[in-house]
This record gives sequence, structure tokens and C-alpha cells, in this order.
Amino acid sequence: MSRRLTLIGAAAIAATIALTATGCTGGGGGEGDTADVDTIRTTIDIPATFDPSVTLSLPDYLLARAAYDTLVRRDASGLVPGLAAEWTSTPTQAVLTIRAGATCADGTEITPTVVKDSLDYFVGNGSTTSFQVFGGPPPTITADDAAGTVTIDLGSPWPDLIAGLSISSTGIVCPAGLADPEGLADGTVEGSESGPYTLESFEPGVKYTYALREDYDAWPDWTTTIDGRPASTLEYVVSPDSTATANLVLSGQLDIAKIQAQTIERFDRMEGYDVSVNRFSDFYLLFNERPSSVFTDPTLRLAVAQALDRAMFEEVTSLGTGEILTSLASEQIPCVPASNPAIPEQDVDAATAALTGVSIRFVGPNVAGPAGAGNEYIAEALRAAGAEVTIENTDVGSWIAKVFGEPDAWDLTMFADLNFLGSLTSPLGSFVGPTIQEGGGNVGGATNAAANEAFGASLTATSEDERCAFLNTAVDALIENVDTFPLVNDAFIYVQRPGFTVQMLGGALDDPIFRIAD
Repeated sequence: MSRRLTLIGAAAIAATIALTATGCTGGGGGEGDTADVDTIRTTIDIPATFDPSVTLSLPDYLLARAAYDTLVRRDASGLVPGLAAEWTSTPTQAVLTIRAGATCADGTEITPTVVKDSLDYFVGNGSTTSFQVFGGPPPTITADDAAGTVTIDLGSPWPDLIAGLSISSTGIVCPAGLADPEGLADGTVEGSESGPYTLESFEPGVKYTYALREDYDAWPDWTTTIDGRPASTLEYVVSPDSTATANLVLSGQLDIAKIQAQTIERFDRMEGYDVSVNRFSDFYLLFNERPSSVFTDPTLRLAVAQALDRAMFEEVTSLGTGEILTSLASEQIPCVPASNPAIPEQDVDAATAALTGVSIRFVGPNVAGPAGAGNEYIAEALRAAGAEVTIENTDVGSWIAKVFGEPDAWDLTMFADLNFLGSLTSPLGSFVGPTIQEGGGNVGGATNAAANEAFGASLTATSEDERCAFLNTAVDALIENVDTFPLVNDAFIYVQRPGFTVQMLGGALDDPIFRIAD
């Protein structure tokens, strides 16, 4: 296997995009004729790392999914076997039997010890995803190669442990990768992969190419029919503009691509093209409640909520393809109610009375609509209510660095939550317990005793109904104290040209299954 790292400046990236737009790329076959096609070309935003254990944003998770297998996977029917053939679990322990015959890209057998060492590495990295997977204290993980099992003992109850092990950041890194963490992150280690694809070459900010392993035979035990065949080559192409992306699909230079809601109409009545709208990221306001912020005052937090029209925000970001939230997650998530009277109604007069002259440092990731249009709407609505708003409408990496790494440098954020767990415990983890700086998951420094108590009770609930009741009590306590304000669930929209398919099963945000139609 060859690996190539080419450092390219902005001019070279622009030249590559221009070359692509004029049709000078490798073909994926004619319209609907895929008999001789072995490559799928799809889109991705710029990733930050190739190390699955330190993933921060969606492109990191997507590349991790291609190269590193997880113990379980999500399906329309629920969780299904991945590298774990079977498992038993309680809120404090899981015992997983590792699939026989699975190997790393360099031929190393994937034993329970290999799995344990990889999970220990994931925990030791202090990953932001670790709390979602294991809950509070670090787990104790043991391997029994003779029995073929891995046992995970938790320091405190966490009912979502098995679901957490489906997240691509828990993908099993093979010994070659663990021996060279720096090279793993840089994409220069050979043999680190446990999954179907190996990283073949990449041009940072332009294209990332993966090759299907000839010896791979550890596909998940999906209950859903997966039509078509996997590509021998996956090309992830960075396409910086949704209009340009649509053009590339229509001209046959991309096969499957993420597009904005604003470009769906270009594929209306186009024979053979399919547009799929998938539940995706939950958008909600999150306030910084530390002493450095004006939002220690709940009156001001309420005024921000009252200044906004959530239907207008949905139109700006999702153009009718999104879902106005009744909680901190989509209605498709278990426990989420169909309506919620706890959410404040818009009241511009009340907002203006409280916010006039108030200075607000607002930061949001530019994934909220085209070029972060949703963030601009929030800023303008607050200015219309008299607030003095400075806005950072920025890329995801810069947003993470500011919100997670500079606790005194912001007041308000539009939080884009990728709920990989498919559970209300995922967003609640951003509001309860210790702060990020204290080793917990609490992003804004909220101190809500009622939410903390209800969240804790949900972890030891004896039935699903009881657990749902506690989770909803926790969410409502946060909303009533305006520690947060639910906005919308934004859609992930894929367009597929004739002869190609993509499926996202069970709400798996990081697991698009690409196939070439037979």
C-alpha cells in the first residue's frame, strides 16, 4: 500500500477545484451504467485527524468509519453485531464476545487483547466522546483471549454503554497504530486499520482516497438489506460550495454528495437521481453561565429566547427539511415528547426591554444553513431587540476551540449536537456535572440542581418509562431555567446520481453505507 502526503496551498486547491469543474477527473461510469465501475466519489468537509479516538467533527468520524470497525453497529432494527459477535450488559458492565477471524490491515488477528488495548487508548486520550460512551469515571477493561471476551466494568451506571460502542470514534485501532500515535493521527501508519478500507493517499483539503481490503470479510450483521456492492475505491472530495457540489453531481464528477436544502430543487424530476433527507444535527442555544459572562442572569437568558422565531430559524437553516425541536433531540429519539409547553414563546417586546444595550459575544459553527445563515439570523434578531452583538460565524474546528477551550471568551453559542447515541443522555451531558475544564462534559458551566438530580436518577431507572420520565424532567429543568433553548433538528441531505446508493440506518450519523448498484 502506498501513502502520499502532498502539502498544497490555497492556489493549488483552487486549481484542483477548477480542474474538477471542467471534467478532468476519473470517471465513475456513464449515467446508470455501473457494471465496470469500482469507485465511489463523495463529498466531505476537511478532517482534522485520521486517529479515530480523537475525532472532533463529522469528517473525522466519517473517515474513522471507513477504516476502523466498531464492536457494534446501528441498524433500523437497533444495534447489531460488528466486531463483537454477541454481548450481555447491565448498566454497570458489558461482556462482549469478539468475532472470530477478523484481522487488521496488516494481517494481525483482532483478539480481545487488541480490542482492550484500543479501548484503553481511546479512554486515555481524554476524547470528548468518551463521556458519551462510558459515562462518568474511566472504565476498567479486561481481555480474556482464551474465552474470546472483553469485559467493560464502569465506575458508575451508564445504560447507553453498548450504544456508545457503535460510535465510530471507538473504532478498533490495531497494534501498528497504537505503536505510533503521531503517525496514526497524520495518516502515515500502515496496518493500523481494522475496518474494510485503508487510507491509500490524500491531498489535505482536497481529496482523501481509501482502498477496499481484498482480505476483508467482517461486514456487520445488518438486518436491513444492503443493496449493491461496496466500491473498491472511496474518494472523499472536499467541495467548498453547495452549488458547485450540485454541478459536479449533475455532470457525473461526483456520485454521492451532501447538498444544502436550497439545492434540492435542482434534482426535481431528474430521472434516476435520488435525494434522501436524514435526521441529523440538533441545534440549540447554549449559554455561558460562568462569572465572565452576562448570562449568569437568567432574565437575560430568557430574553434571548424570547427574541427568536424558531420557525424563521428553521426556514433559514433547513428550508422546510428540518424539524422544530420539542426537546434537545429529534422526535425520532426515544422519550422525546411531541410538544413541550416549557419552551418559551417569542416575545420581542419583553426581549427588547431586557436586552437593550447588553453586549453579547456570540459564536456559532457555520454549519447552520448556507455559510452559517442561521447564526446571522440569531445575531440580527438579538440586535433588533437592542443587544450589541459581536458574532464569530466560523468553521467547526475554530468553534470547538473557542467554546471548549476558551471558557471566558464567549457568552452564547448555537450548539450543533451530533447525537451519535440516539438518546437524550447525549445532549444532557453538555449541561450536567463537572465542566469541560474540570474533566466533565458541562460546556457552559450550568449549575442546575433539578436537572442534575433527574439525570442521575435516569441512570439507575428500572424501566424504560421511568427512565424517559427522568430524562424529560432533566430537559425541562434546563429549559425552564433557560440554560438552553431548543431550536431545530437540521437534515443531512444526500443526492445520489443513477447507479449509486447511500443508506444511513438507525439514525447513525457517522455511518453512511455507500454502494454501487448491481
